[in-house]
Formats: sequence, structure tokens, C-alpha cells
Amino acid sequence: MGAGVALALAALLLVKATAAFPSQFGIDFYQFWGVPLAKTISATPRSPYDDPQGYARVLNAMSDASGSRKLHDANAARRNLEPMGTPFLYTVFSIFPADYDQAQIVYESLLYLAAAGGIFVLGRLRGIAPWPALWIAILVELTFRPFTLDVMVANVNSLQLAFMAALLHVAVKRLYSGNSIVDGLFLGLLAVFVLFKPNTPWIALAFGIHYWVTQGHRRFFAGVGVAAICSVAAFAAGAWFFRDAGVWGEWLRFARGMDGSGLPLTLAQGNVSLSMLWAQQSRSYGPVGYGLIIASALSLALALAMSSGGRGAHLLGATTRRVFSDPWFAAAIGVVFTFATSPLVWPHYHVLALVPIFWLSGLEGRARVARWGALICYVGLSEPFFNIPPAASYYEAIQAAKFFSWVALVPGVFAYVSAQHRALQDGGAS
Repeated sequence: MGAGVALALAALLLVKATAAFPSQFGIDFYQFWGVPLAKTISATPRSPYDDPQGYARVLNAMSDASGSRKLHDANAARRNLEPMGTPFLYTVFSIFPADYDQAQIVYESLLYLAAAGGIFVLGRLRGIAPWPALWIAILVELTFRPFTLDVMVANVNSLQLAFMAALLHVAVKRLYSGNSIVDGLFLGLLAVFVLFKPNTPWIALAFGIHYWVTQGHRRFFAGVGVAAICSVAAFAAGAWFFRDAGVWGEWLRFARGMDGSGLPLTLAQGNVSLSMLWAQQSRSYGPVGYGLIIASALSLALALAMSSGGRGAHLLGATTRRVFSDPWFAAAIGVVFTFATSPLVWPHYHVLALVPIFWLSGLEGRARVARWGALICYVGLSEPFFNIPPAASYYEAIQAAKFFSWVALVPGVFAYVSAQHRALQDGGAS
């Protein structure tokens, strides 16, 4: 019966994916694939950050001479490139075939497999039996709007979800070898995770704190050394591919567009960043400045939740260690901080909301606010909700969902922190 349900759901997903694929030309994947290909076939000494027009001309000429409709459609939307990926990301994507149709089929398939695998692991970690976990994975791919968007634009968020699920599996199951260098790969891979797509520093920081709390200072600093080695390797890979030791500096200058001074990554283009929203309403600070303000406010709120509003400040350190010893909390708070503070949040980034959704939906005890928050967030980001006809009466709700659905996760996270603080208080009192 379990296999039959899985096959039926997989058939529905296959029908949906097959029907959607012809119109999904992968606007993001086109750049991930095209930049390293243009570098390879043109042998230009300059980087895509220094000469994006030169790279665009190479790809435009390829598209104009090609008979691929997919390539034509993607190129029509990207005649001018915005190569904001890191040199390491482009180095990784250089492994894909030069034929765009083949490359996109391979990559889209990888996204489906990565998301399904990640969701399956999350379900299993929450105690769900194998067959239901597989059903849930397929149902999420059928109904979760951010995943649909991630596949449509062919970004990397499903890969990031799979990576986070793998780290959670290691941390929850405590699959450590006892060797500080080998186990330090936990932090080393986090460093590579950030250098691959630098929209994840809060997630890496939270996982790093978890590793420190659970493994101790000595093993943590050994892991920091491993992370440094992995970072150097990723830097070297990008510099080697582009034959330019200064390519990372060029990328950093180019990526400064995220603070509003360069590339126009505004709300009108689909950016659903809270800090960008504030920056466009009040120009006192840029989106990065408002992101720092939000991060400070959230940190203060967490400190208050960990200390009963300051009355239990003596338990602040103990509560911090207790909550961060739970890898689920670390992953969830990293995701929440990412959504709250990043100056660039595309709707498909919300694929990562599945991590706190799974965690909060399974919390025990007085966690009704957590379960309701998880449900509200999922429904607010679901396909049925977004398929409501965009009549005037629904437009505001749909726009609000794009910006604020993740906010429903915050009360559950803070309720968990407060509960852990109370548990310490009660333990001390007893």
C-alpha cells in the first residue's frame, strides 16, 4: 500500500513536472551555466564581474546561432548578465554539459531529487515512518510554492535544503567519529556552503554555535581550522578557474549592489526582503543597515526570552547553551534570521522555511503556537493560496504572504526558548 501511494503521488508529480518543463527556461540556471561556459569557450582574461557585457556577447552569439528554443527563451530574458554568483559557484557549474537543453534537464532533475531527499530526511528525523515521509516529500513538491519557483527559475535553494537536512541528520544522530579533524568537516562544509551561495551566513553561524556547544572549545577550534582549509580550497578553485587571483575581490565589489548602491534589486523586481522594504519606505539607512537593525532587535528579543525579560539573567548563558544544543533550533533560528535581515530574499528562498516548519510542527508539550505557526506559514506559501485569482480583494493578502508568511514561525521559536528557560528555572528551584 505504501509503495502504491508513493507511485500514485510520483505519477502526479511527473505529470506536473512534464507539463511545466517546456515553459521553464531556467533564468537563474542560464547564468550559472552560461558564465563558466563563456569563460571556457572565449578564453577571455577578464572576469564576468569586470566584463559582464563581454560574457553576455559570447552567450548572445551562441543563442543566436542555436536552434534551441530553451536557450533562446533564457537568453531573451538575460541579454545583459547580472553575474552575482561567487567564483566558486561558477566553478562548480562548469561541470554541466555545453548543450543547454541537456544541462537544464540534468539540473532540474537534480533539484527534484535534492528537495525530495531533503524533505524525506527532515520527516524521518521528526519520527515519521519511511513511506509517509516519502509521501510528504512528494506532496510538498506538488503543493509548496517556493519549491515550484525554485524549479521554475532553476536556482540552488533545493540543494541548500538537502545540505541542511544532511547536517541535521549528522547532528541529531550524533554521527561523529571522535576524530576532531574528521568531525571538523562539519564546520568545513559550512564554510563551503557559504562560499557557494553567500545568502546563508546566519545559518552557518547558528550551526557553528551548535557545534561549539555540543563538541566543546577544543574540537570547535579544530573545526575552525578545517573550515579555514576548506575556504582556501574554495577560493583557490574559483581563482584557478578564472585564471585570476583577484577574481574574488572583483566579485565582492560587484556584489555590493545588494546594499542599493549598484544592481537594482528592488521590490519591483520581486525582492521580498523586509530590510529592503524598510529601506524603500524610509531612506535613513540602506537595506544592509536595516538588516543590522532587525538582527539587533531579534537578538535582544532572544536574550529577553532566555532570561524572563531580564529577571533571570543569571540563566542567560545556560539557556543559550541549552537551546543551541538542539540542532533543530540552530537551523530554525538561522533560517529566521536569514529571512528577517537579508537585503535580498527572492520568493524561492522560502524553500528553506521547510526546516523550521518541520521542527515546529513536531514540538511536544505546550507548543500549540509553534504548530499553528508552522501550519500558517505552509498554507501562506502553498500553491492553492497563490492560485487564488488575483482579484483586488485578494491582492493585498497575496503580497503580504510573500513578505510575511515566515513571520508566523517566530512565535513558536520564541515559545521554545522561553520553555527551555523555564525548565532550567524549575530545575534550579527543585
